[in-house]
Amino acid sequence: MKKTLSLISLVLLAACGGETPQTTDAIIQSNDLDAIQTQKTLVINTINQLQNELEQLNAAIGLLDEQKNFLLVSAVELSPQAFVHFVEFQGNIETDQNIVLYPEIPGRLTQIYVNEGQRVKKGEALARLSDSGLVEQLEQLQLQLELAQTTFERQERLWAQKIGSEMQYLQAKTQYESIEKSVEQLEEQVAKATIVAPFAGVVDHLMADVGSNVAPGMSPLIRLINLNNMKITAEVPEVHLPQIDTGAKVVVDIPVLASSIDASILSVGNYINPNNRSFRVEIALENKNQALKPNMTAKININDYSNPTAIVVADKNILEDQEGIPYVYKLVAEGDAFKAIKTPVKLGKSMDNHTEILDGLISGDAIVEEGLRLVENNQLVKIIQP
Repeated sequence: MKKTLSLISLVLLAACGGETPQTTDAIIQSNDLDAIQTQKTLVINTINQLQNELEQLNAAIGLLDEQKNFLLVSAVELSPQAFVHFVEFQGNIETDQNIVLYPEIPGRLTQIYVNEGQRVKKGEALARLSDSGLVEQLEQLQLQLELAQTTFERQERLWAQKIGSEMQYLQAKTQYESIEKSVEQLEEQVAKATIVAPFAGVVDHLMADVGSNVAPGMSPLIRLINLNNMKITAEVPEVHLPQIDTGAKVVVDIPVLASSIDASILSVGNYINPNNRSFRVEIALENKNQALKPNMTAKININDYSNPTAIVVADKNILEDQEGIPYVYKLVAEGDAFKAIKTPVKLGKSMDNHTEILDGLISGDAIVEEGLRLVENNQLVKIIQP
């Protein structure tokens, strides 16, 4: 502060023709209000005069060295690049092989052959019900079948020799075939007493206890799941139907596992749900490590547009005027500098903070990047070399 006041005092000395005035510190210490106010006015006038002289000097420098007026900016040169756009939807992980097994006949649960978490093969016995005497009935019926077969074969031989009546032959044949069908039906009933795995998988939950009385369609016994082949289903708004097809690339994000999986669309539904105006898509997933579970939620990003030779600009380099028209500043060489020209552009789809330019720019064009908001239309600028 003292250095500043001393400098001003020297300036005042020069302005007063060389006479030695009192210093500002001395005037302040005099406690003379009029003298202090007079000194303040003199200082203000001197500062204003110096400011005017500084502006004149800057203007003179600008006329002699035009480069001092150039705004410094950075630029990016545009070239064709692959542009891939995805749309995101919520999906649900499922498996077609996830069922609850129910008994097909009433009875008492007598045995369970498996434990929860156990892997089983297709056709393997899981549990058994009491057969309610069906086995004994089957044995008796099989004895009747043997007798009926013997009788039929004898009557058949006699009829071939023209011995006996045709009626006797037909009655024996009918009796044999009728009992044979009854045996087959009873065998099916007996087989239903044993609960078998309809596919290979894992026993997820034992839902009944040994000794329980169970009934068809009412008493759940075992939940069986196969996690090898999973799928995701999602409801997609119908507006996306023209852009989404079977085989389209999909990136599946599993939030709970913090993982992503590359997949493709297995099928696209042909039915529009009138309640929410959406259609169903299905995506097949491999589940080698068994980490995926039914009813997990997932985010699916479906590729609905691709352009291998797109002109793409970072969103931060695109501005919008008062009428809502997007524009960039295109750089055109002018002497040893560049002119920044406000250029309206037609925007396409946006992805990852970048937007495809459909019209207004071509390959080889350069646009302003850093310093964008300081540029004015047709302003001369210098490009900062990276």
